[in-house]
Amino acid sequence: MLPPSFRPILAALSLVAALLSTGCGSRAGDEAPTGPVPRIWTLRLLREHLARTSTQPEGLANLGVGEPITLRGHRLPQWSPPYHRLERLQARSQDGFNVLPAFSEGRPAAFTVLEVWEHVPEVWVQPWYVLVTEYDAAHPDAHRLKGALPLVDIGDDSVFYSPFWEVTYVEVPKDTPPDRYRSATELYASGLPMHRGGGLLAPLAPSDLTPAMAEGSATPLRPLSGDGVGVPERGEVWLRGRRVSYLDFGTRAFTWNTSAEHNGVVDEAPLYLFATADAAGRPVPLGLPPVLGPGTRTGRPHSGAPRTGALMRPHLVLLPPGAGPFIPSELTQLKASLRERGVNVVDAHPTAEQLAEAKDYVLRVALNPECFQDLTRFPQACRWLDSRAAVEAHVEPAAVLPQDVLFTAPMLSLAGWQPGS
Repeated sequence: MLPPSFRPILAALSLVAALLSTGCGSRAGDEAPTGPVPRIWTLRLLREHLARTSTQPEGLANLGVGEPITLRGHRLPQWSPPYHRLERLQARSQDGFNVLPAFSEGRPAAFTVLEVWEHVPEVWVQPWYVLVTEYDAAHPDAHRLKGALPLVDIGDDSVFYSPFWEVTYVEVPKDTPPDRYRSATELYASGLPMHRGGGLLAPLAPSDLTPAMAEGSATPLRPLSGDGVGVPERGEVWLRGRRVSYLDFGTRAFTWNTSAEHNGVVDEAPLYLFATADAAGRPVPLGLPPVLGPGTRTGRPHSGAPRTGALMRPHLVLLPPGAGPFIPSELTQLKASLRERGVNVVDAHPTAEQLAEAKDYVLRVALNPECFQDLTRFPQACRWLDSRAAVEAHVEPAAVLPQDVLFTAPMLSLAGWQPGS
C-alpha cells in the first residue's frame, strides 16, 4: 500500500490525465478542447458564485436536487411554495447550507450538498495528520497532543483538493509545543514515526456557514417532516502554516478502494432523482426528494464495511408508468404542477393524511399510488420506491441515467437514526 504522502501525487496524475483528455493545456494552434473541463466547486466557491450570479453551477442547475446554499434573509426553497403553503426565509444572521429531504433504505433521510465535482472521473483520499504522544492502535486518539491542531497539505484552492481524508497519526515527544508543527512538510522533515488510521470526512469550509435555519427556528429541521437534524462539529486545521476551518462529519461517511490498481479512490454511492421525459424524450427532474443508496459493493478490497457514502453520483430515474408521490391535499400548487407534467397524482384519503406517521411519507414515491386512498392499509399496502434495492428491482436499467457530476453530500442525522447505523 502506498504511503499517504504519495496520495497527492497520484491524485494529481489522475486529474492531469483528465485535463489532457479534454484538450486543456494545448499549445496555440492545437485542436480545441474535445470534452468538458473538470472543475471542483467547494462550499466557499459555491457561495461566492451564488452571491455574484444568483445561479447554480452547471452541474446542479438541471438536476432538480435543490440549491446547496441559501444566503441570509433569502427565501428557503424547501420551506416555501410549492413545498409549503407559506414562504419562510433563511435567518438574517448567517448564510446556510441547505438541509435537503430524501429517503434511504426505506426511511426518511436528510442530506446536504457541500461540494460539486463537475467532469471529475474519480476522487482520492488525502492525508490528515494528527499529533499523538503515544500511539495505541486500539485507541489511536487516546493520546493526542493537547492543544495541537491536525495538519493537511492541500487546501480548497487546489484542483487536487479532497474532503475525504485518511488519518495518519504522528508520534511526537510529550513536551512538544502544540504549535511546533504547522505544515506537513515540517512533519516529514522531522522523521517522526507515522501510523495510518481510518477515514474522516471534513470539508474545508468558511467558519460562518452553518446548516440552513429559518428565521425564528432554534435548530435545523428536515423539510417536509419537520424532524430535527444533527449539526456537524466544526474545527480548525493547519494548512501550510495558516489555520483554516472545517466541518467534521465523522469517520463513518465513506469508504475507499484499497486494491493495488485503485488504492485511495473514494467509493461512490448513487443518488436517484426522479424525472419524466419531455416531448423530445429528454429527462426532466421533478424536484421530488431523491433516494440515497448505500455505497458500492463491488467485491473489491475496501477500507471498511460498506456504508451510505458521502461521495454521491446523481442518476436521473424516469418514473415507472403509474407511479406517483404521496402529496398532502394542502399542497395544491405542487399537485397541479406535477399533473401538468404527466405524473400520476392520486388524492390521499383525508383521514390518512392525519395519521401520525403520514409526515414520514410526504413526497415518497409509490409504484401503486392508489394505496393512498386505502385508509385501513396505508402505508403498508404501498410499494414504495424508497431504497436502492427498490429502484434497482422496479425501474428498467435503461431508465436510470448516471450524470457526469459528483457531489460531496453527507447524510445528516435524524432523531433516532444515525447515518451508517
